[in-house]
Amino acid sequence: MLHIDWKKHVSGAFPPALLIAAILGAMLWHQHDSLEKVAERDRGTQMRLVGSLLGSSFDQAAKFSLSLAESFARNPQIREAAAVGDRARLEALAKDAYQYLNRQASVQIFGFHSRDLRYLLRMHRPDQYGDDISSFRAMVVAANRLRRAQTGVEIGIAGIGIRGVAPVEQAGELVGTWEAGLDIRPLLDLVKTSTNTEIAVLAAHSLSGVPLDPKLPAVGDLTVMASTNDSLFSGFLRAHPTKPLRDVEISTRRFDGRAYGVMAQPLVDFSGRLIGLTLVLKEEPNADWRRLMTELWVIALCGGIIAFVGFLVLARKRRQAA
Repeated sequence: MLHIDWKKHVSGAFPPALLIAAILGAMLWHQHDSLEKVAERDRGTQMRLVGSLLGSSFDQAAKFSLSLAESFARNPQIREAAAVGDRARLEALAKDAYQYLNRQASVQIFGFHSRDLRYLLRMHRPDQYGDDISSFRAMVVAANRLRRAQTGVEIGIAGIGIRGVAPVEQAGELVGTWEAGLDIRPLLDLVKTSTNTEIAVLAAHSLSGVPLDPKLPAVGDLTVMASTNDSLFSGFLRAHPTKPLRDVEISTRRFDGRAYGVMAQPLVDFSGRLIGLTLVLKEEPNADWRRLMTELWVIALCGGIIAFVGFLVLARKRRQAA
């Protein structure tokens, strides 16, 4: 009966099988590293696309806000009423237009400021008027002093908005400024629909220069002024404290058992002053990623086992031939 020395067979097959397994492992590690770099590059590209779409939406909204403000500032009846400070007349002239624009175009802010920088008429808050806004409404101050239209993001008593402010003149004299502002939330929802991301506009108490609405979600120094998912961002900020930065930052974070691609970019007002940040979250397909990596490891393991068995058979045949 032929005696088989398994120890010799195994010792002969093990080194080359181990070498092949090591080569497969090195190839797998290289593939894993390559996939990580591709994923990081794709994440950055996708996040910058979201930032670009958001910026474009804000720019278009700013142009629309300014066109509304300028159209009312040039209305002869508005000019006449503004020149004499006739608040009731201004309200009657603007009422129908504001109700329509608020309903159809998300115009959140609409009103007139007198030449002495007091808010004479807020269509969005008609019972609140006559207050001095010179200390926190830099956009209105600039439009008043320079007698030129201004537009951009700014925080006021009514919250954050994309605003346009236009000077109102009568007989060549400045009599005040007219303002129109759009709600940011519909813009965020529009970008979310296009990119499948969650977006929040966050203001910092220490940078805003105006008291923020205490009813809005707040975590530390940051208040969620507008977002596509308030509860998600409130929880995320508690788990991952974030500060406004001057540069765009793209990273990954885990929260509530999920992995997210994260982009934080500075939020600046019309004058370039940092007032907070825009935060973008995009859930990453962890299940697909883990399945792919598991498949690669299984392939490497099977390759090592097959190589070991193959060399074991070859070693046995060689010994039998000898």
